[in-house]
Amino acid sequence: MLEFAIILPILMLMIMSVIEFALAFNSSLGINRASQDAALVGAEAGSLPGADCMILTKIEQEINPPIDKNEIQGVNIQRTNPSGTTVFGQNSYVRGGTMTCNLADGTPITVPYTSTGTGYPVNQRCSIQSGCPTMTPARTTVDTIGVQINLRYRLRTPLSALMGMFNGGTSGTMDFTQRNAFRMEPQQ
Repeated sequence: MLEFAIILPILMLMIMSVIEFALAFNSSLGINRASQDAALVGAEAGSLPGADCMILTKIEQEINPPIDKNEIQGVNIQRTNPSGTTVFGQNSYVRGGTMTCNLADGTPITVPYTSTGTGYPVNQRCSIQSGCPTMTPARTTVDTIGVQINLRYRLRTPLSALMGMFNGGTSGTMDFTQRNAFRMEPQQ
């Protein structure tokens, strides 16, 4: 009985740690997949009106429980170099409020995001194979579009209270950032 009383807390801590790790890893993988699918939508949408709302809608469709959509801190839609490592311009959005865009056919789309920065407007996206010499800066080929999702994961198990005891009462959170980039599909 004494041995069981000593081992039980350690066993429970290990079980909670495994569960928490699995939930956190699922969140990281989930936003990676959402970023990948949203970047693909952005590559196909190119410079069509409402492209950003189509990208944000795809993110909303891809994030499912146990991931909490309210933990999304921000989404950046970026023009990057072909490898996706250098960002030349970006539109930034935070989850909260509402934003409505109109598609090319006039259909409105409403998403639960608010724009916080517009450094890569839709009319400055090059989706022409031969390039866009009239844009600033001039391009010699189609753009590479990246979608970056920032998520602040809050620990779900009682492990967060235990961590709070050891780090000054701060609740347990982990920040995840995932970005995927695709070359835009040429329109002409």
